[in-house]
Amino acid sequence: MLGSLLLGLATLLGLIYGFLVSNFGHWRRRGVLEPKVFPLLGSFPNVIWPRQHFTIDMQDIYMRYRETNSYVGCFLLRAPKLLILEPRLVTEIFVSAFRHFEDNDASRMVDPAKDRLIARNPFVLQGDDWRRERAIFSTLMTNGRIRTLHSIMERVCRDLCDFLTKDTTGGGPYDGTDLGLRFTGEVLFDCVLGIQARSFSKDPLPVVQQNQQMSSENIGLTIAGAVSGLFPNLPRRFRPKVFPRSYDRFMGGVISEALRLRRSNHQERNDFINHLLELQREHNLTEEDLISHAMTFMFDGLDTTSTSIAQCLLLLGRYPGCQRRLLEELDRAGGDSELLDLDALIELPYLSACFNESLRMYPASGWASKTCTRDYELLGSHKAESVKLRPGDNVMIPVYGLHHDPDFYPEPGEFRPERFLDGGLKRFKQQGVFLGFGNGPRQCVGMRLGLAMAKAALAVIVQRFQVKTNARTLAGNQLDPNIFVGVHKGGIWLDFEPRSAKIS
Repeated sequence: MLGSLLLGLATLLGLIYGFLVSNFGHWRRRGVLEPKVFPLLGSFPNVIWPRQHFTIDMQDIYMRYRETNSYVGCFLLRAPKLLILEPRLVTEIFVSAFRHFEDNDASRMVDPAKDRLIARNPFVLQGDDWRRERAIFSTLMTNGRIRTLHSIMERVCRDLCDFLTKDTTGGGPYDGTDLGLRFTGEVLFDCVLGIQARSFSKDPLPVVQQNQQMSSENIGLTIAGAVSGLFPNLPRRFRPKVFPRSYDRFMGGVISEALRLRRSNHQERNDFINHLLELQREHNLTEEDLISHAMTFMFDGLDTTSTSIAQCLLLLGRYPGCQRRLLEELDRAGGDSELLDLDALIELPYLSACFNESLRMYPASGWASKTCTRDYELLGSHKAESVKLRPGDNVMIPVYGLHHDPDFYPEPGEFRPERFLDGGLKRFKQQGVFLGFGNGPRQCVGMRLGLAMAKAALAVIVQRFQVKTNARTLAGNQLDPNIFVGVHKGGIWLDFEPRSAKIS
């Protein structure tokens, strides 16, 4: 009896082991080097055993092989991924060969039938669905429409400054990520839905709590990532639900109520919800489509923009010389106005440089993953023969590794905004080593709105407060290994001291 049990257990373990390693050798058989890989852990062990953020595993592989290989074969758990190491090929995949790499790998991880809130989000759509929805969404994100939001941003900036002024009297540190979420939540709810989230009041809508459930506390996202890594060819209809049901109820309910109120009041307001209602009539959109389009603004802009604001404030607090130079630029441009005109704000070179350098050090996503949609031969500089990619093959871009490559960014751990002055941004993007918002036709659709919000928040805070890093904030630039997106480990804790006067 015992012998039979042991034999059965050994057989089961053998089958599990065989399943876990069955894809290993996938790239080697196609003539591509495969660095060391581990059963279950794959090429990035810290996905499972988070001693450091797993993008650092990716960076380690990038730095080890970039001088000798243009790409290497890796595995996210057991899912084969071609890790691109040559920056020229990054630009090729995102831009010149885009029609061969149209789809994001995330589109295979999400089942729109289960997660209706993002069913029309261009980031998770494929092929013709993506092109159609991207075209609809792009009409909402013009510079002219974003420019009309100036009065809303002015109001939110005043609320932000009043909130900080009252809060700083207590003398305690402030959670920079929470501050960023309050600001972006208030702007987005007013701009997109025409309602105020009361983010700086004693009775706010639970935007911050819902966002935490969606990002840092989301079990569904963790399960979906594990399923995608273990069963890469699993049809989408078998994928688990990603959004928490409480998040569906809250966001879906708020958007539905905003739509109902706008229709019942017959209110004409030059904001995004009015434009969405016009698009519904023009394109015969369903109510679910309309809610999903509104949700695209909230989902794409809330977490990434708020985190980027917090991390830029962290770096400005650590580098007071850079903060003073930014203050001088704002003072010269601003005069006595409460908030610079959005066009002027967007064009300020040093403000843009500070934000881009922050995105370089803390990219919103430390990697990108694209799916081959048409046969393509990828030819690197380090090998005479090309690798032939077939539809369904996945390529990964080590964004964090590229952003911290000392060959392109000397002393990459140092905050040096001047890297992005005098054409630096254009040069780095053309080289394929800066992907703060992605690149090519599928770069972030909400980039203009995200930039407008982030720059407004940074400008008004730096003009009115001296930002200092509180001792509670951990030294260094280490990412939190327990959070999928890249955020500073231990949180961002800041002090804000009101400025007595402007620079003369």
